Amino acid sequence: MYPQSTIDELRLGKVKRFFSVSSAIDKHTTHSCRVTKLGLVGDEQADRKFHGGVDRAILQYDSQHYKQLSDTFPNSSHLFVEGGFGENLVVAGMNEKNMCVGDKVKVGTVLLEVTQPRQPCFKLNHRFEESTAARFSQNNCITGWLYRVLEEGVIQQGDIIKVTERAYPQWTIAKVQHFLYNETDNREATRQLSTLPPLANDIKNVFKHRLDNNDVEDWSKRLTGDNARLEMRIVDIVTEFKDIKRFYFSRTDLGPLPEFSAGSHITLQLPNGLSRAYSLCNSLDNDTYQIAVSHAIDGRGGSKYLHTAAKVGDTLSISSPANFFKMARAPHHVFIAAGIGITPFIVMIEEALLHNETFELHYCVKNISNYPFKEQLTGYLNSTNIYDSTAPLNISELLHTHAKGTHVYTCGNPRFVNLVRENATHWNDNNVHFENFSAEETENTPFVVTIEESGQEIEVGPNVTMLEAIRNEGILIESSCENGLCGRCKVAYNGDVDHRDSVLTKSEKIKYLTPCVSRAKNDELSISVT
Repeated sequence: MYPQSTIDELRLGKVKRFFSVSSAIDKHTTHSCRVTKLGLVGDEQADRKFHGGVDRAILQYDSQHYKQLSDTFPNSSHLFVEGGFGENLVVAGMNEKNMCVGDKVKVGTVLLEVTQPRQPCFKLNHRFEESTAARFSQNNCITGWLYRVLEEGVIQQGDIIKVTERAYPQWTIAKVQHFLYNETDNREATRQLSTLPPLANDIKNVFKHRLDNNDVEDWSKRLTGDNARLEMRIVDIVTEFKDIKRFYFSRTDLGPLPEFSAGSHITLQLPNGLSRAYSLCNSLDNDTYQIAVSHAIDGRGGSKYLHTAAKVGDTLSISSPANFFKMARAPHHVFIAAGIGITPFIVMIEEALLHNETFELHYCVKNISNYPFKEQLTGYLNSTNIYDSTAPLNISELLHTHAKGTHVYTCGNPRFVNLVRENATHWNDNNVHFENFSAEETENTPFVVTIEESGQEIEVGPNVTMLEAIRNEGILIESSCENGLCGRCKVAYNGDVDHRDSVLTKSEKIKYLTPCVSRAKNDELSISVT
């Protein structure tokens, strides 16, 4: 007797901003829906590398799994409810161990065919506020599975769903997952799965690649995102200076903190939905992560939340440290900072001394008599110069000449950083390092970006980044900070660009742009995504 059950819920959703990414995982119920070759009409997918298309048109999940998940992650038990995995078909009793690849499934007037296991991604970790939710579901074969649509029609809530034909009883969803993720060196299973007719082409290609190259994939990025995320607790909040607070974080599981180097930052996922990056400003051997945050009245909401709502004991999801502002090993360093831009240099000074390298700090503040981190900087008076409006820094004069091998670093608001860069154009690009603590905000106008490889035209609205618009069309571009600070998403372009990043050099901007922040100056722009 083949598996049979009932459609308890029928769900579809639109792509929307979900934490720091776009997703359609938050789906709503509907009583009836028309189904085409691409799935439920009205349902959307944000990342078509793992979702959507004819081989992944519909997702089904066994609602009985939610009990196991709730027991495993009791702190998030209220989130493990039907529809939580973003499934289209909420059904009880059909699961990965009794469903097989190639099964023909009748529901309503629609005929479906099982194509592959669902490949869980890091968005589940955000969804359930558990950093290992995606990996747990994959390791325990409770991921759900996907269908292609053989016959279009209509599905209604309450319809009977049943397997009508089974051509490959040896290939359950769980067994395919076993060879996909666990027993990856089984050559005979790999050979069979590489040619299994109903298996989705993308999964068959994984097995073909293993046969051709004797290579196994690294799934960690899909499961954890660009950076592994840690659950951290605020253990102390100290007023550093007037409108600047220092926040201390430690791991909730009391495990060791990942090491970091001078110039590193962590990204906080705030409960109000914002994701914000802040430089680490504590000693390299400290047992906490520390950031200093200025209360920006006209900011984008991150500093406001931390200053007015965050409190000791709160838990936040925080990325492992990333570093796009690394120190070079050099005989001498010139640090130029403004305001809260001093934070990365607190650690850079320590690293320079650790390597017996000399430095000079030039720090622009509002009041030369009283400024942030004054007490901490008093130990370096012989190498520190403080400036305010009564005695301003002459950046042109400072950078006019320099000794061979010297590196210059600057951090502050975008205008300050750009001023330093403009006065360092005669320096070697490799010797000039810069980081903004925020991307400059500018009024946006809509435009159309054309993908050169396909000719596809994509509209970019005023409230959407170019990167988001491209991803919403299923085109994957690697990224990390998404604030124009790291350059990971850079692509080649043709057209007139409004460059808003803080990472590309003058020569790089002739050929490349960062779609996370940059936009077209005119109505049109073309980019290459390969």
